Amino acid sequence: MSTTSTQLYYSAPLVPGGRADDWCIDAVSRPPEVLFNFRKVAVESEITDLRHGGLQPRLDVTGFERAVAPTRVDHRALAAKSEAALAQYQEETAELLISLTGADEVEFFDATVRREVSGEDRAAENQSAHQRVHVDQSARSALARAEHHRAGRGFSRFQIVNTWRPLLRPVRNFPLAVCDFRSLDVATDLVPTRLDFPEWLRDRENYSVRHNPDHRWYYWDALTPDEALLFKCHDSASRDLAPDGAPGAGLADVAGLCPHTAFFDEDGPSTGHLRVSLELRALLFHD
Repeated sequence: MSTTSTQLYYSAPLVPGGRADDWCIDAVSRPPEVLFNFRKVAVESEITDLRHGGLQPRLDVTGFERAVAPTRVDHRALAAKSEAALAQYQEETAELLISLTGADEVEFFDATVRREVSGEDRAAENQSAHQRVHVDQSARSALARAEHHRAGRGFSRFQIVNTWRPLLRPVRNFPLAVCDFRSLDVATDLVPTRLDFPEWLRDRENYSVRHNPDHRWYYWDALTPDEALLFKCHDSASRDLAPDGAPGAGLADVAGLCPHTAFFDEDGPSTGHLRVSLELRALLFHD
């Protein structure tokens, strides 16, 4: 399997040995500026291309997997976030998620289009590739979202899964890198980080990630619109994410989440249409 060396942006205290118990990303005090009370640090990292490799990642093992799953929905409509196109695409994606996980119910709560197109002004509603190693939800914010959507109805297990798909053409640069859950030290690598964001954003906390040289990173070169990359943001059945002293009933040795980040490939192109992608975050309930 081939590898590429690039900088990944991890998080660290403002000063060596500084606090890691009250990190915050503030997007309301001085908009449109986003303020961090911790540092982003560039770490040269090796990322393995799985395009022609023998590793077959699975959601419950590594925390991520690739699915060959062409969509019947018009890509231009999806890139424009047409409500009708998104509704049709969500139906397709729900079928895919249920087939892969055996979930009983799927509820979507976020759709984000990201673009990297050199020489063009980005539309305000589109976001650029996010180049910081992170996890979309902390355990606390994941449970809060699940309880909000279920509104008192019980469940035995819930997962939050992000489905990431290129639109219009294959990714030419700024691909998505994903970290093998088995290479994490959950107790030390993940830092709960408050999100002081506008009220419409219900998720008030995610995980920043501190560098660990044991992390194993992967990507698929030139991921195509007929492929989808699925990765976990949270899985309530993961024994590794259970609080100390929590009962073990229903818990298993399954991957609980997947740190991820976009990265710039210096060996790839840097002009033209580099990437258009759509990510859907979904709650998966198991009754």
